[in-house]
Amino acid sequence: MTYKIIITDSAFSDLESIKLFIAVDNQEVSAKYISKIFDRLKQLESLPHSGTKIANSFFDYAKAYYLICANHVAIYQVNELSKCIYVLRVLSHFQDWKNIVNKDILQNNSVLIENDNLQIVKMNKSMYFDIYQNSLDEDNRKYVPDEVFDSLEEASEVVNHIISAYGSEDGPFVYSVIRKKDNINLGYVQLVKLEEGWEIGYHIAKIFTGNGYATEAVNLFIKYIQNNTNVKQIFGIALAANKASRRVLEKCGFELIYEGDGLYQGSKRKIIKTIKLL
Repeated sequence: MTYKIIITDSAFSDLESIKLFIAVDNQEVSAKYISKIFDRLKQLESLPHSGTKIANSFFDYAKAYYLICANHVAIYQVNELSKCIYVLRVLSHFQDWKNIVNKDILQNNSVLIENDNLQIVKMNKSMYFDIYQNSLDEDNRKYVPDEVFDSLEEASEVVNHIISAYGSEDGPFVYSVIRKKDNINLGYVQLVKLEEGWEIGYHIAKIFTGNGYATEAVNLFIKYIQNNTNVKQIFGIALAANKASRRVLEKCGFELIYEGDGLYQGSKRKIIKTIKLL
């Protein structure tokens, strides 16, 4: 059976963005790379149902499929009546494309605050893979296991929830930490409402730790909170055994007000509780 391939405007836009991104360094490589993608898309004529079905994911395409082509993901739908295959999007396989997306995000007024090195930005649906990947490190598994995601779908659902909370009064307010020189998503900072006030949270993926990013991001986020909210004090809570997290709080000027047993992610654990007046 032969199917007619129809590339939608959004898919063409994706391909042009990828082409321009590559062409910054090498126009010839860009042309060859895009031609490989189109060659692979043409093979959909004989593979209309290949790939994995996408449902209720961040792509928001019911009855859609994806196919890897030239290290990219072609998302498509099949219309059996018209014998057409509609290519809806062409996304890089969670690598090159995220840099393009992050650049778009930074141009759309989602930057809350920045310094010479980092930016604190609102999350975007496209960040779900970075968030999933960053959640899997051993520190997260040890200290905050409820923030380790079992699947990309779970990470996508959490990102959607975070985005939906931006316009609320109670949050949680969670933002990505972006390294400016390469648009890498290092982790997140967050402000979570407690009965007695607000708690700050933070996580830098283990592969990026040891560079002072957590302290830098927390100080930057505190500056944003001071300048843009009515919050007068924030709490910092961590497991007593989490020495790295304790050091971040100390470096950011939090004062210890309690150390001992306490509820932490629903379990009784040894914790510390700190406070910083703004």
